[in-house]
Amino acid sequence: MFKYLAVAAIALFSQVSFAGATVAKIESFLLVDSTKLVYVYPEGGVNNPPACHGANGDYISFSMDRPMAKEYLSAIMYAHASGKTVSMRTHGACVDQTYSDTLHYLSVLKD
Repeated sequence: MFKYLAVAAIALFSQVSFAGATVAKIESFLLVDSTKLVYVYPEGGVNNPPACHGANGDYISFSMDRPMAKEYLSAIMYAHASGKTVSMRTHGACVDQTYSDTLHYLSVLKD
């Protein structure tokens, strides 16, 4: 019985850990000094956005106060400049900005 409960718990938590996954090239990005936010506009828009998302545009954002923010920005700039595709996973909530799903992690894919 314990074995089945453990498997069910793992399945439940793995399903809710990330709400959205967007795989696309980066159309553009915007840096805003006053709010310390970075807005990333993927080609084709954001996949599976949360209910709070979208009133301000179709983008994913993150705060430069996040621990990995400099690494995120560097990877985004590289991917945009070289035309690479990125995979972006999000929190599934508008954490850093009221109208945008917040970036949780990203990877630059080999094209």
